[in-house]
Amino acid sequence: MANITGPLTQNAFIVHNIEEAVTYWTEVVGVGPFFRFPPLAFSEGTLHGVPHIPRFKAAIAFSGDLNIELIEPEGPSIFQEFLDAGGTGVHHNCVMTDDFDAAVAAYVARGGEVIQTQAVPDGSRLAYVQMHGVVPVIIEVAHLMPAAAGLFTILRKAAANWDGKTAYLSL
Repeated sequence: MANITGPLTQNAFIVHNIEEAVTYWTEVVGVGPFFRFPPLAFSEGTLHGVPHIPRFKAAIAFSGDLNIELIEPEGPSIFQEFLDAGGTGVHHNCVMTDDFDAAVAAYVARGGEVIQTQAVPDGSRLAYVQMHGVVPVIIEVAHLMPAAAGLFTILRKAAANWDGKTAYLSL
């Protein structure tokens, strides 16, 4: 079956403390600057098929074309479940798509299970699909509206010109 999405574009890490994680990534790993999202407001969502809007802090930066996302959960979510199970580090990878419903359906047809969804008031949509198999992985399927996609372009350019010192990007 052909891949109806683009390439993997993001590695998302679940962390206990987002400030400490940003400091580590900028000072030790050499990735930055990070954009800290304001409190995220989702218009709808599900957790394991039940209506639920997750709360979490998030910051993103780029290393070349790879997006690094840091997530600190603030209540029930697949991110909190990961921490509660003793996990830290890479939690999921992301693919961008122009046809959200078809992309999610394609992963489900390949044995995936939708475990969390989120919708943003601007029309952007996200689904986290647990792929079962030899190497289980969670794939975030993202359909971003132009303004949200434009933010990623700004951040990619900021990373290319980063001074190696500034932890956060101010927009």
